[in-house]
Formats: sequence, C-alpha cells, structure tokens
Amino acid sequence: MNRHVALLGTGLLLAAAGQAQAQAIQLRFTPQVGQVTRYRMWTRMWSAGDTTAAPAMQMSMYQTQTVTGMDGANYVVKNVTDSTVMAGGGGRPGGGMDMMRGMTVTNTMDPRGHVVSTQVTPPPGMPAFLANMMTKNAGSGDNPRNRVWPEGAISPGATWTDSMTVSTGQGRNRQQVVLIVTYKFERLDHQGGDRIAVITLNGTNAGASITGEMDVDLDASRMAHMVTDMTQGQQLTRMNMEMLP
Repeated sequence: MNRHVALLGTGLLLAAAGQAQAQAIQLRFTPQVGQVTRYRMWTRMWSAGDTTAAPAMQMSMYQTQTVTGMDGANYVVKNVTDSTVMAGGGGRPGGGMDMMRGMTVTNTMDPRGHVVSTQVTPPPGMPAFLANMMTKNAGSGDNPRNRVWPEGAISPGATWTDSMTVSTGQGRNRQQVVLIVTYKFERLDHQGGDRIAVITLNGTNAGASITGEMDVDLDASRMAHMVTDMTQGQQLTRMNMEMLP
C-alpha cells in the first residue's frame, strides 16, 4: 500500500514538472516587419477612489501600431493616435476633443523591449506650447505596451522587477511618476491558435501604487489586453487597453 502511494506521488510530481516545463516561455519582442495592430485605450479617473460613482474624467483613445522596419537588430515601431474622445463627470463632453489626432510616436526597440530611441511628432496645427508639453510626456516612456522582459526562459510563478513610467493628472497638473513594478508570469493560455502569456503586476513608489494584468501574444510579440488600477492619494485611475480585431 505504501509503495503504491509512493509511486503515485512520484508520478504526480513528474506530471507537475512536465506541465511546468511545457508552460516555460521566453518573452521577446520579435514581431514581423509590416505587422499592424489597432488598440483602444479607455481611461477613467475617480477623485475619491469610489468606482460606484461617475468618473471625474474619462478618455477613449484609438491608436494604430505599425512595425515599419529594422535598425540593425532592433525594431522600429510607429504608434499613431487615430482619435481621442474626452469627457468630464457623468460622460459630459470635455474641451479640446480629439486634439491628439495625428500624433505619432516612433520607437526603436531591442528584442527585450528596451526603448533605444524615441521620435515624437505632435498633431498637426497644435499650439507650440501644447506640442512641447505633449512631446515631453510622450517621449518619456509613458506607454503601457512597452515592457522590458526577463533575460532567460521563465515558468509559471516566476517574477521579475522593472520600472514603469505613468502619467497622473490632466493639463497643467499632469506629471510623470516612476513606479518600481514586480511582474509575475501566472500561466500560459491558448486563444485560437495563439499562445497567450498571462502576467500580473504590482508596484509602488512615492505614495502611488499600481496593480494589473496583461495578456501577451507570444507568437505575434504584441500586447493583446491590459488593465491597470493606479492610486495616488485619493485618486484612482483605471486604464483598460484592448487589441481590436
């Protein structure tokens, strides 16, 4: 009886080890040149952290990401803002609607996701002082799709640490906050014929904190979905990003 239990336990351990090995992955940014991906990003902000109330601010943004070519071993990626819609509390339209249409951010990135260089082109016709402010913010690495991946292969449960630059506030109150974030590879899913790595994140710094989850399409080397909640003082900002068909 004891021998049977021991053999059964050994078999279960071997099966678990085999499953973990089967889910081991290597995260890399190696997309096909010419790949085009459309995203919708929906941001909502609550001034008191009460998500049952109407948001104090809402913004919906559509972007097109195109892998335009190679620069040596690095990838050149162009992100164009197609449209933005901003609203105040209760969904009331806000001022300056769609003022970011046509803004272009071109990044050169290595296979681990490091941004080697950034070029920002403001929207056509934007006043110079706004264009300068927008160029400064957009060129600071404030892009939820940009992550630096761990060096080697990882299995479910593996963690790594990186920094994330996020924006808080609006207009003149807008500022950049650098968070120290711990990522955790939760599991490997399959959607259709695609392998999807599910990764959670948790970070803090200087009174701000962030939690969230992302789905990364390993074969296409692109973010498929991401949701984050960031708190700073009493303010809560929720960002939901999805890849469009």
